[in-house]
Amino acid sequence: MAAAVRLPLRGLIGLALALPLLAAADWCEAPRRLEPVATDDFHAGLARWRLEAEDARAVVTAANGVLDIATPAGLSLWWREPLSGDYVIRFSALALPAPASAGPHAGRISDLNMFWNALEADGSEPRPRSGRFAGYDDLPTYYVGFGANANTTTRLRLYDGSQRRLLAGFADGEIAEPGELPMTPQTRLLTGKPISVEIVSRQPTAADPIHLRWRADSNEVFTRADANPRLQGYFALRTTASRLQIREFQILRCR
Repeated sequence: MAAAVRLPLRGLIGLALALPLLAAADWCEAPRRLEPVATDDFHAGLARWRLEAEDARAVVTAANGVLDIATPAGLSLWWREPLSGDYVIRFSALALPAPASAGPHAGRISDLNMFWNALEADGSEPRPRSGRFAGYDDLPTYYVGFGANANTTTRLRLYDGSQRRLLAGFADGEIAEPGELPMTPQTRLLTGKPISVEIVSRQPTAADPIHLRWRADSNEVFTRADANPRLQGYFALRTTASRLQIREFQILRCR
């Protein structure tokens, strides 16, 4: 058994819920093609990841093909290699009940979250942080919180270094922010049901101005076609008071 790591709104195009998931390389025009550039099969520990955990009781393991995250508080796991060009990140995620260490949040299903194309304001690699969510407020990045806030919100935000700006989202009832749509089965985590996540980052073109696609299974949940998109930086898995299992992590580039 592997050792555990324990540490002391909208834009031009905002939402595209329930559109069919297109061909694997629908955004990678011929003669270019998708080629794998990095993978993690989670058989050899966490050497390719940098962990930031708010609570020392957080436990993260990578063994037998599974990245297992169990945390009572905020946690970010950064892929150590920067990403650029036209690329896609793919992985499978399974949400399980939060551990007993989460106290009043124990047993909940929540927070399959992620940062990507993250760079400090000066263009450097994200500096180490404590894992507390508010500590990332000054980090320019995209962020998706899928099934966040105890599975009551799914949101896409842009952090510009001074504020967290809601680009598009779904939320239950009174917690909805202006412009958000109601949550649906396609925007929630389901206990025991894996989700296939795909994040596309690409240089927009006149023929296809979409630079960001965020997909869950057969649903294209978010797309963006912004004038000044973020197109490079670092990726992190992010969660809080939850348990997640990640499998089949891969990065492919269109070239």
